Amino acid sequence: MHRMMTIAVAMMWLLAGPAFAGSPAGEHKYGGVKKCRSCHKKESIGNQYGSWEKTSHAKAFKTLSSDQAKEWADEAGVADPTTDEACVKCHVTAYGVPAERLGMKFKIENGVQCEACHGAGTDYRKKKIMIDRDVAVEKGLVLQSADVCTTCHNDESPAWDPEKYTLADGTKSGFDYDKAVTEIAHPVPEGYDPMAEDEAD
Repeated sequence: MHRMMTIAVAMMWLLAGPAFAGSPAGEHKYGGVKKCRSCHKKESIGNQYGSWEKTSHAKAFKTLSSDQAKEWADEAGVADPTTDEACVKCHVTAYGVPAERLGMKFKIENGVQCEACHGAGTDYRKKKIMIDRDVAVEKGLVLQSADVCTTCHNDESPAWDPEKYTLADGTKSGFDYDKAVTEIAHPVPEGYDPMAEDEAD
């Protein structure tokens, strides 16, 4: 069953339209969270992988099998939230991207992975590129902004509640970017010296 679900979603990638939030234009390839983990699980750099594992982003694909997802799907006339574009496009990384742009270790089951927000990383993941932000951006790194997040955190989501948050300016919104970034924070420690140790390429 799980294999059939994976194949179905993979077929949707080949046939579907837009890529997931954070995907830059061009032909950059997605390596998958395991590629990012090779450096970003180290405590010296802040263990961003460990922080991500604890977030709902890491479980985003799995939540499509939940009772709540099925209930929302029924209300929306969606037969299967684990394969329908309306749901999957924001619960996996690289939705709609051709299979040839997905690395061997890339798995949709990993949900909203690093590259969903930071851009397809195969071309910028090496330390010699990452230490120069401008070069990394040229190679596909996406800099964070509310626009990246609201590609999916918007009123198309059945979980959207326009009254959920009161923003700093007093307005109501279904998404509070300033709050959200603190909840998923995974910074590099202050004083970290990327040249002080050999990070994996």
